Amino acid sequence: MKRLKIIRYWLWGCMWLFPATLCAQQADSTGGAPLPDRHGAIHVTASLDSSQITVGDQVTLHIFVDGSGATPVAFPTVEALTQGAVEALTAHTDTVMDESGHIKRLDYQVTLTSFDAGKHSVGNIVVRIDGNDGAVQLSPADSLQMEVVWMDGADTTQCKMKGDVAPLNEPYTFWDIARWPVLILIAAAIVAALVWVIMRRRQNKPVFVLPKGKPVPADKRALAELEALRRKELWQKGLVKRYYTDLTDIVRRYLHAMYGIKAAEMTSRQTLRAFHSVADWSEESEALLRQLLQKADMVKFAKSQPESFEHDQAMQNAVDFVRQVAETHRINNPEKGDEK
Repeated sequence: MKRLKIIRYWLWGCMWLFPATLCAQQADSTGGAPLPDRHGAIHVTASLDSSQITVGDQVTLHIFVDGSGATPVAFPTVEALTQGAVEALTAHTDTVMDESGHIKRLDYQVTLTSFDAGKHSVGNIVVRIDGNDGAVQLSPADSLQMEVVWMDGADTTQCKMKGDVAPLNEPYTFWDIARWPVLILIAAAIVAALVWVIMRRRQNKPVFVLPKGKPVPADKRALAELEALRRKELWQKGLVKRYYTDLTDIVRRYLHAMYGIKAAEMTSRQTLRAFHSVADWSEESEALLRQLLQKADMVKFAKSQPESFEHDQAMQNAVDFVRQVAETHRINNPEKGDEK
């Protein structure tokens, strides 16, 4: 009989102990027994920065977890906190450490908003604690409510709506004033250019005529050609016939430029006879021209092989002939100067 009473008292004690333990795990630490952890008891609380906001405004929900230490904590997601008229937008966690380097507090901050006026409950605030003995879910003891109002409680039905206000005119800029005249001038210039091109093409004339530079005097051009021929060193390379051909061609072009004598189509005798009739003729210049032409004919037609000094002498005769004729021409025509 005594043994039966002991068993009865033991069963009665177990029946009271099991509900008490279950309540301690599901209640908030502020209203029930805390969840033990190796770093201390774990408490979960929640609060709003403001209990009243205007429609479309935002408020921050704080979910505090104290005493979690290194125990893994899982906060509710943004989707889970979006319920009814309350919308959760973003969330992030701030960690507060103690002096020993352990986690003292976790602050889970969630941005909430609502577009419906009235009082709304912020629910589904459930924090999961993964302890050594399994996962436990904790929630704050008190539920939170958020009041959403219109702008300072104003009644929009009593407001007087104003009519449309005309937009303010900004001051005109220079481009606003000059834009169309400038565009018209550009279009007119393009049209004029096209007309000009078409007219020039129909007249078989060049569209653009480049200005001619000052002509080089005939004597300077001939002297430059003679110097270029000297630098080629044709006779030194065995090209004697070509040397004398190029030498006399330069002199013949010079006569054509100065007096219109078509010396390139004349024999040496005809060239001398034509030069004898020009106003700038002199006996000395004719002697130089005769020596040059005769020497060139001997090489080109008689296959003569002059000495080296004779090649240089032929070049010098050509240079002296050009200079003497040019000087005589300037003396006889002082008003024309260096036209030719």
